[in-house]
Amino acid sequence: MPRCADAACRVWRPVGGLRLNGNWYCSRACVERAALNGLGEPLAAAQGRASLPPPRLGVLLRHAGVITEQQLREALAAQEQSKCRLGQQLERMGLAGPEAVLRALAAQAGVSYLWNFDTARVRQAPGGLTRSMVRALGLVPFETDATGTRLHVICAAPLPRTAIRAMTRLTGWQLEVFLVTDRVFAAALEAYSPANGTTAAHDGGRLRSLDAAAARVAERAALERAVTMRHVAYDDYVWVRVEGTRQVSDLLVTRERAKERTCQAAFTAR
Repeated sequence: MPRCADAACRVWRPVGGLRLNGNWYCSRACVERAALNGLGEPLAAAQGRASLPPPRLGVLLRHAGVITEQQLREALAAQEQSKCRLGQQLERMGLAGPEAVLRALAAQAGVSYLWNFDTARVRQAPGGLTRSMVRALGLVPFETDATGTRLHVICAAPLPRTAIRAMTRLTGWQLEVFLVTDRVFAAALEAYSPANGTTAAHDGGRLRSLDAAAARVAERAALERAVTMRHVAYDDYVWVRVEGTRQVSDLLVTRERAKERTCQAAFTAR
């Protein structure tokens, strides 16, 4: 006869109950409290090792012979007024072509690029991400490699590094990233649809608090009897993934609200 894992409850119950991350709870309320406690712990941000700053785009284009030093100075001066990104400014002035800029941006980010990309490739895409998650991450999947362990995705500059690390941590996919132009990326976002199948995630929506996310976790536990919950912080969001036997749900919580909840919990615990 199991005992509830909630320290504030600890009741014995012979039948029923729910499981969260392998622990048994006697009720939905206890699951919700446990989920909130887990989400309220100090957030593990999707950060990587510190590295040297990437080479400047203008320097890369100059070294490649695309522009001259004088043209770079002229573009930088014009950029102060236009507030455009340097690559856009160079294209506007007719000093560099779009493919040359894309190639330099990819070299700057340390990834490959795709100049001619058919956005039909993102329809019925693998990876199990909803349209909302794809937009929030800034990453659009389009295929897997021959081993089925690496997911190929496209994105626009600048490279969304924290989103890449968050996706790797929460989904288990190893990502191979390809840079595309802003125009192609916008078209891919519109064309994207996830492949049909049991691995496709359910869109849990964007939430305003960790309390709301914990309630959703408890709701899923009540439906499936046993779920696992993992979460990671990146950029402006906390991404919460809830996995059951029938469905995967992705929840996005606004990061500032999550920080407020975490700080309140830390203050209360003093």
